Amino acid sequence: MMDLRTRLEALRQVMKGREERVPEASRRTTRSLSEDSPFLEGWERTGRYTFRREERIPLDPESNLLKDLQDGAKYVLSFPLERLYWFDTETTGLSGGAGTMIFLFGVSRVVDARIEVQQFFLTDFPGEEEFLKSLLDSVPFSRDTRFLSYNGSAYDAPLLKTRFLLQRLDPPAIPQVDLLYLVRRLWKKSLPDCSLGTVERFVLDRERTADLPGRMIPLVYFEYLRSGTLDGIRQVIQHHRDDLLSLIYLFALLGSLIREPSIQKGLDAAALGLLVAMLNPAKGWEFLEELARKGDPVAIERVSKRCRRQGKAEEGQRIRIPYVWDFFPVALEELKHLEHVKKDYKGALELARFWLNRDLSPSDRADLQRRIERLRKKTRSQLPPVRLIDR
Repeated sequence: MMDLRTRLEALRQVMKGREERVPEASRRTTRSLSEDSPFLEGWERTGRYTFRREERIPLDPESNLLKDLQDGAKYVLSFPLERLYWFDTETTGLSGGAGTMIFLFGVSRVVDARIEVQQFFLTDFPGEEEFLKSLLDSVPFSRDTRFLSYNGSAYDAPLLKTRFLLQRLDPPAIPQVDLLYLVRRLWKKSLPDCSLGTVERFVLDRERTADLPGRMIPLVYFEYLRSGTLDGIRQVIQHHRDDLLSLIYLFALLGSLIREPSIQKGLDAAALGLLVAMLNPAKGWEFLEELARKGDPVAIERVSKRCRRQGKAEEGQRIRIPYVWDFFPVALEELKHLEHVKKDYKGALELARFWLNRDLSPSDRADLQRRIERLRKKTRSQLPPVRLIDR
């Protein structure tokens, strides 16, 4: 069996063969552009095939964006805002396989009341090693920073690691938080999908004008390699910049929701309450109790359980009792209370029989039947013994 070094070398040879099959005329066009021609305005050359762009965007002093970001850093990550970096890539394919390369890498941060954006562009495949080294020189990859992404844990970070390995470079540390998982947790029930574009439109209220669809980006880059035209590349760079900014605005929204969950934002309120209860417990449980009083079944169940664990069984019962005939998880919590705390087997049996005739999952129905049989036995044991009178 080949060891890892041998397999990587074999993969490098495959990729080298693919590059060598690019038509020579196209290679000449691209080489001329890479070595001699300027790139877009505002970009500086950092190597034979690599360009870099920096942008600083002042934060509006009238907005709450900075406070929301600080609260996100405090509650979501317990990490200083100045050591958070948002990153994104644009690639030559959407599958993320070994043949997919990163040609545009971007990272943004918030410091001194401004957003700083850096973008790195690779003008041709032979410059990949130089391109990756420029990232190492400019981006503070370390265990002392945190990187935030959108699907980066499944796509961007593994792909970046693969490209470093193929160039015989040590992959950098990228300790990250993937915001996609938080979005799915909060909005999956209310959005048609959880793509960043959908989140922008329906959650962030950010509408892009004349934006380039993500599926077109690899085609635009290959056309650039073939002809050297920069018209499409301008759109790719703008799309990429907008992605980086949207990640910052999304994180700020999460920070504001955790600080004050009552603002909501078209999301699953109970899911938000449970998330906030983990990150900001006092505010989270206050919000869940408010939801429970309004009849949210998930909130009722969770608040009832918490009351039971805290030895406040009667308080938990007062919260759930109006809803035990409407929501099975709430009824289940009440059944436990009646059977094990109140020892009211008759009342528990009545409630259990009611739910046995409702639409339950096979496992819930089987558990309920076992509970009913147990309650029947306990009910019989509560009956006073029959006394026979001699005549």
